[in-house]
Amino acid sequence: MQPDPHPQPPAMPLATPPPLPPAIKTPWNAWWTLLWAVALFLIWQIVMTIGILIAAYNEGTFSSNSDADLMIEDIMALSTDGDVIGLIVFSTIFAVCPACWFIGKIRTGWTGWEYLGNSRTKWWHWPVWGAATVACSFLFSLVAPYIGVDGPDDSMVKMANSTQVPLFLILGVAIGAPLVEEFMFRGALWRGWRASRLGLRGTLALTSFLWAILHVQYPLVIITYIFVLGLLFGFAREKTGSLWIPVWMHALNNGLATITMLNLE
Repeated sequence: MQPDPHPQPPAMPLATPPPLPPAIKTPWNAWWTLLWAVALFLIWQIVMTIGILIAAYNEGTFSSNSDADLMIEDIMALSTDGDVIGLIVFSTIFAVCPACWFIGKIRTGWTGWEYLGNSRTKWWHWPVWGAATVACSFLFSLVAPYIGVDGPDDSMVKMANSTQVPLFLILGVAIGAPLVEEFMFRGALWRGWRASRLGLRGTLALTSFLWAILHVQYPLVIITYIFVLGLLFGFAREKTGSLWIPVWMHALNNGLATITMLNLE
């Protein structure tokens, strides 16, 4: 066998390009997060307003009243009706929670659930943080008489007394409000502000303050207590990395308060 007069050089292996560096995921910055906060609040209030107007229409408020003052009075009465408010607050889940998810979804590199904090948590987090919530409520009930709080706020008692179907009130107060408010404050807004210059302390203070002042119908003492609860919920969000733990704590707190109000009837 004759050797090849023109031997081919051995083929050089193709160079494998180096792997691309992992993409750095950053949440919305502090100002964008503030903008989203305003948008979410508007969505929330628009849904609530539409719900009240639909309830007023079904009650015949617009057709039976020619006096504007009486009409407004009837609409305000509906805003303290336990059945009406319970169903309306529950319905806000289907507008605000998807909006919070969408805020995370459209941020490059994130999924909607990941942005909100859909992390797995250890089983013992549920009873421990639940017990912390009950303890906080119990401590407040002990000091309440000494700071001028002699029971549930009149507006909540009025809603409890006006409800014909307690399940509606429970759906709104113990399920609807915790989901909507936690998706906003310890979900979409938490993610952006936590990564900003605000850091943990600033985010705890800001989200708790904004959440507390939404409850302007209550006396200052109760608003202060809500602020403290917000700090506790935010601390749980930080320590567990999960949105669902503060949702559980919020639902537990509101559920116990609702049962107490219904038993006062």
